[in-house]
Amino acid sequence: MAPSWPKRLWNAIKPPPPVYRPGEEPRLPLRNRRLIVLAAACLILLAVATPIVYSYIKAAPQRAEARLQEGMRLMKPASYADAITRFDRAIAINPAMAQAYLDRGYAKRYLKETDAALADFNRALELNPNLSGAYTARGYIYRERGDVQRALAEFTRSIQIESNVEAYYERGQTYESLGDHQKAIADFDEAIALMRDAPYIYRARALVKLKLGDTAGFQEDHAMARKFEHY
Repeated sequence: MAPSWPKRLWNAIKPPPPVYRPGEEPRLPLRNRRLIVLAAACLILLAVATPIVYSYIKAAPQRAEARLQEGMRLMKPASYADAITRFDRAIAINPAMAQAYLDRGYAKRYLKETDAALADFNRALELNPNLSGAYTARGYIYRERGDVQRALAEFTRSIQIESNVEAYYERGQTYESLGDHQKAIADFDEAIALMRDAPYIYRARALVKLKLGDTAGFQEDHAMARKFEHY
């Protein structure tokens, strides 16, 4: 088979191979030799660094969890900003860490940064739609903004995912604000069944009972609250 025309053209114009005297070995130009040495050094460095880089990447979940725990330990009124910094780091390491968004949202809410907090709660739920605490947290903000029905829906969704004290307590408070005393008491009952030593729930239920004229019930719950406060 005849060679193609580009190959025939190249054969016609390519320079002849270099001719060396007997005993003279061909040597690469200095620049080429340096490039070969540099490439070899890069290959050696890559071989050494690859396991280290792989181990660092593989440990990302553990590093993110460590930053998350640091943030949780800083969740106090005087250090919410520092806690947010740790949650930022956890998210930078693992952007899919729903819990870090939730906890950062809590810290922002305590700092009255409600828009930013709500954005974090929304992001947490995008990553994990079954994160019950995020629904409770959103409900709290909606209630503060006067959107009571939406708040009730958020607390109810939280309870549907996981029966939890905070959602029952917050929904009970919301029902009470609407004057629905019986539903409020029912939710406080559920909260107490889950956490029998929480004085704030007894106090909330005591006030509702007093409004209903249940003086004995009020006194009983008030006494239970005082009992657990002094434990």
